[in-house]
Amino acid sequence: MDAHALGELVAELFVAIHALSAYPVPQAGPEIHSVPLEVMQQKLCGKPCAVKAFYHPQWGVYLDEKLDLRDNAFDRSVLLHELVHFMQKTTGRFEKAPGACQRNYLSEVEAYEIQNLYLASVNSPTRALYAGWTMACKDEAGKS
Repeated sequence: MDAHALGELVAELFVAIHALSAYPVPQAGPEIHSVPLEVMQQKLCGKPCAVKAFYHPQWGVYLDEKLDLRDNAFDRSVLLHELVHFMQKTTGRFEKAPGACQRNYLSEVEAYEIQNLYLASVNSPTRALYAGWTMACKDEAGKS
């Protein structure tokens, strides 16, 4: 997908996020990088790991170059999910959560909820499953 088409898609996804949530449409979005899976794995995990995309406040959105953003609704929803994280960060949505673990948990749950609302809105039969959270956040006293 060329840069112009990607920019148009990002604008469309921001409008969809706004329609599905309380987030305002931003004036500008993050940088979007479509790269080989190995580049993302090295940048995010330092080794092979299960990742299709991620958002980092300083780096922008990284997407597996094999995602078919033009013709695959689920792949577009992966980008939408990362754009939700961008909007969470830029609006300070979860800044007041008690700790990083809780902020991460809340942001992932919301991003998956909006992603699945998007998939339903485009009549996709698939949904994104959030099975990645396997540990409980510990409070300040070290209790779960």
